[in-house]
Amino acid sequence: MNPHHGSTLDSLFDELGEQEEVDALAAKKILAIQAGRRMKELGLSSTRLAERMHTSRNQVLRCLDQDDAGITLKMLFRLARALKAPLHVDLRVPRGTAHAPARQPRSKTSARNRSAQV
Repeated sequence: MNPHHGSTLDSLFDELGEQEEVDALAAKKILAIQAGRRMKELGLSSTRLAERMHTSRNQVLRCLDQDDAGITLKMLFRLARALKAPLHVDLRVPRGTAHAPARQPRSKTSARNRSAQV
C-alpha cells in the first residue's frame, strides 16, 4: 500500500524535508522568467544589466539561472533597481488560517505546572 496515497505533493515534500528547496526553486524560476522578459522589454544584454547592477556578468547570469536559488536579497534588490521594476518581499498568512495570538510571557510557576502535566 502506498503511504502517500491521498496526500498532497506539498505534504510529500514536507515528509521528505525538501519543501523549502522546492519553494525556493519555484520562486527563483518565476523571478528569472520575469527578469528575462523585462530585459527584453528594455533591450538589455546581460553585459549591460551587469553594468547597471555594478556587478559582474557572471553574477547576472546567476540571477537569471532558473536552477540557482542561492541569490541574496541584496542582489535581488540590485536586479530590480537595474530593471526599473519593484521587488516585493513579504510573508503571507494563507487565507483561512487563523492568526496566532501574541504570546504572553510565561511565569516560572506556569512552566513548572505544564511540565508536571506532561
